[in-house]
Amino acid sequence: MKPLVACALAVAACAPAEDGTATDAGTGDARADAPPGCTRPALEQPWLRPLLTGTIAQLASTPRSTTTQREAARTYLSQQLQMIGWTPQLHAYPGGANVVTTVPATVMPPANTIIVGAHFDSVAASPGANDNASGTAVVLAVARYLAETPCRTAPVRVVFFDQEEVGLFGARAYAAIVDPATVRAVHTIDQVSWDGDSDGRFELELPTPELETEWRAAAAIVGVTVATTSTSGTDHEAFRDRGFAAVGLTEEYVGGDTSPHRHLAGDTPATVDNDYLTLAAKLTAQVVIEEAAP
Repeated sequence: MKPLVACALAVAACAPAEDGTATDAGTGDARADAPPGCTRPALEQPWLRPLLTGTIAQLASTPRSTTTQREAARTYLSQQLQMIGWTPQLHAYPGGANVVTTVPATVMPPANTIIVGAHFDSVAASPGANDNASGTAVVLAVARYLAETPCRTAPVRVVFFDQEEVGLFGARAYAAIVDPATVRAVHTIDQVSWDGDSDGRFELELPTPELETEWRAAAAIVGVTVATTSTSGTDHEAFRDRGFAAVGLTEEYVGGDTSPHRHLAGDTPATVDNDYLTLAAKLTAQVVIEEAAP
């Protein structure tokens, strides 16, 4: 796990950066409202696309449905978290296990926890590049962005959920062990790599008014558009049912611009829109960094 970064100011000022400025998460420019030295990573990063495409290529090399296949995926994701610098843990429940890491706050007392997650399993007949190696890759990218965010006022729990495809089992098991009163927001990412009409549009599934405002503000920074829907049936539902403020990000599932390869053998890396996927990662990172960093 990354060591805590000592902060000098009571509200979150860390040791100054070399140039003494703070940077905006969207552009990397100085932010007048951030404490001195609390830099935010620019969303445009040379590592981003290789991380996304590499994760999808690895996960979608086989379906992730059987016990053995899902164990292999958990091992891979744990290794990737370790390479970033975070300590993965398994949250086991009857029939499966989630992969979890906590990115700690760097100031005390910390604000309420933020949860960002995606399911890593697929159906038996599909390699699941879009559903849901794409969401998994985005969440892994968020973990990398957070490693480059030295001042964090809130801990971020990164969770890769098991067994979404057979009943949200992993998300329901995890939601059952977390107190909603300790969590600011839950963001889940599912199917974010198909954009047939190239309009850069995403859907927000059942956001609270506050979360919708946050995502719309982030979309304006990233240069994409979002629409709200009442879609459930994926991991955010498990949290909402227990009283969490939760939202799901997806491609235009309700709008009709969604992958025709869902749950089929054709859901391969060759059908992934990497430009759109990169936008999904930047959008999610912007939301989470805005919540977690001063």
